[in-house]
Amino acid sequence: MDKGYSSPFITEDVDEEHREYWKARRQVATAVSALIEAATTGDIDPADANSIVNNIEALTDQLKGYRQLNGVVAHANAYGSYPVANHEMLCVGGASHPMSPGLRHWFDGDKVYGAVTFNWSYEGPPNHVHGGWVAAILDHFMGMAQVRAGNAGMTGGLDIRYRRPTPLNCELKLVASLTPLTERKMQVDAELSHEGEVTASASAVFVKPRNAIFTEGTTLPAL
Repeated sequence: MDKGYSSPFITEDVDEEHREYWKARRQVATAVSALIEAATTGDIDPADANSIVNNIEALTDQLKGYRQLNGVVAHANAYGSYPVANHEMLCVGGASHPMSPGLRHWFDGDKVYGAVTFNWSYEGPPNHVHGGWVAAILDHFMGMAQVRAGNAGMTGGLDIRYRRPTPLNCELKLVASLTPLTERKMQVDAELSHEGEVTASASAVFVKPRNAIFTEGTTLPAL
């Protein structure tokens, strides 16, 4: 099985011309993600708040000083392709997006597997992942699974079942199976688990859109 694959849309690796750009973006995203968690967990001394804010605002101003690429399409036009930009900049699973908890996924036979770890920034119930993030990661993971079938679509309906609280700060496993319904529709069923216990399950129907921007570069032979 290939555990290295992680692109939301089927695409080749980032081309050599843009490799250093996306490497730098990932470095910044990782640093900002660590900042968000530190801001969440740090027992901040009120006397230091102004200094902290000034430092963060200085960094924000520095980032705003660069050319602004608003949205995935703008990144695609500037640095490669829509599949690559989508893989890098999507807020749930993007490798270059600071909000993303990170998601690896790979294929084995007719099933898709994944792994993700949520840090303190994603807390809902004490010591556990917020249900909204559980739903988001399942939706994203299932979307990636159905892309593998060569019928890339958008979520048409999503049913989530929360079986037990999902813990923070540990590796969680995902698995999905695919059932073609029609030429444009695919049903995906998935589970999120920790140490063999399912914490949430989901079922979704994905519908292949007519707009080519959502399907460009996604063709692969069916599983």
